[in-house]
Amino acid sequence: MMEAYQPEIGQAAFGQPWQAHAVPAIMEAALAAIREEHDRIWWNCMQGECPSPFSNSGSRANFKSPIFEVCAYSWNDDEQPYNFAWRDLRISWYKHCGRGTSSNIPVTPDMAAQCLDECLDWLRRLEPAHNGDDYSAFKSCHPNISPTAQGGA
Repeated sequence: MMEAYQPEIGQAAFGQPWQAHAVPAIMEAALAAIREEHDRIWWNCMQGECPSPFSNSGSRANFKSPIFEVCAYSWNDDEQPYNFAWRDLRISWYKHCGRGTSSNIPVTPDMAAQCLDECLDWLRRLEPAHNGDDYSAFKSCHPNISPTAQGGA
C-alpha cells in the first residue's frame, strides 16, 4: 500500500505545492540515476559545471524532452505544479530532488524501472557520441541556456 505524503514543516509553510503520494526509495534512486546521467552528458557537451534541473538552480537549468521534463525548484511566488514529469507521473520536491519528494500517483517498482529505462535511453541518444560532434540535440532540451553560454563544439 502506498503512503500518503506528509510535507516537512518548511515545505508546508513556505514551499511549492506537493503531491498526494510519498515517493518510494526505488523511484528516488531512479531519479538520482537520471540526474547523474544528465549531468555527465552535460559535462561532455558543455565542458563545465551543470546548473542541474534536479537542484535549486533556477529556471535556466530546466530540461524538456519528448520523453520527460525536469524543472529546477522555483523560488518564485508562481505556483510550480511539478519538478519531474514522465507520462502521467508528476513528481514534486522541496528545494532539490530527494528532499520532500511526492508524486501525483502511486509509483510501483515496475513503473520506476520503466521510467528509468526510457529516460536514460533518451539521454544517451542525445549524447554527442551517438550524434557525431553535434551537441545541438542535447542543448535544445535546455531552452533557457543561451547559445553564447554553451561550450562544446
